[in-house]
Amino acid sequence: MLETIYFARHGHRMDWISPIFDEATYPTNLPWDSRLSQHGCNQAQELSQYFVKNNIKIDRIYSSPLFRTLQTASIIADKLDLEVFIEYGLSEWYDPLEAKTYPNCAPLSVLREFFPRINPAYIPITKLPNDGETLQGLQKRLDRTTQSLIDAGEDLKCVLIIAHAASLVAGVRALIKQRNAVINCGTCSLTKCTRSNEGWVLELNGDTSSLSHGSENNCIFTEVAVEDGVNEDEMQINNY
Repeated sequence: MLETIYFARHGHRMDWISPIFDEATYPTNLPWDSRLSQHGCNQAQELSQYFVKNNIKIDRIYSSPLFRTLQTASIIADKLDLEVFIEYGLSEWYDPLEAKTYPNCAPLSVLREFFPRINPAYIPITKLPNDGETLQGLQKRLDRTTQSLIDAGEDLKCVLIIAHAASLVAGVRALIKQRNAVINCGTCSLTKCTRSNEGWVLELNGDTSSLSHGSENNCIFTEVAVEDGVNEDEMQINNY
């Protein structure tokens, strides 16, 4: 039975410093699928050392299917000698005003050329959305995804989830059942939730003690009122 779930955001993105559409930045030739910068790779290496230094046994690594999350997950998986399990439900959030059709990710065959630690036999529990989502839609997706991963984790004690700012925050909120919880999610920051008799408890919130440059590119969700009177969050960041 799962007792501990770690959440980490991907490392610093290459397109934040080189937004030119070329193979050096977008290895899968998808304009929303940036790789990590060298700084992001260094962040992931530092995060991997955290688990080693603290003798933390991770049983499984789940990752969003996008390149930057898989690259982060694979760097950690190399250090811990683990496979990476692609879970579509952890994927990025796309505002329906910006993306009426949800962007595809690269095929598994292409991704395995870059990341051989991907488990090819694993069937994701959830599917990619068909359309862009409201933040409420994102929250519902992560409600389903986190519960499904818990249900599927009977033989696991501790897992690591590599996600994006929006899906990380929604996933943690789903787990601790606090819709307005402020969750820090700088690049390669670490959030830890543990199971108690009363439910899941937040123990680490965007911890960056393992990172030599500390917290960077943090995202903040703030509650705002929308026209129909339902409260929805607004994400204050330029990129995810």
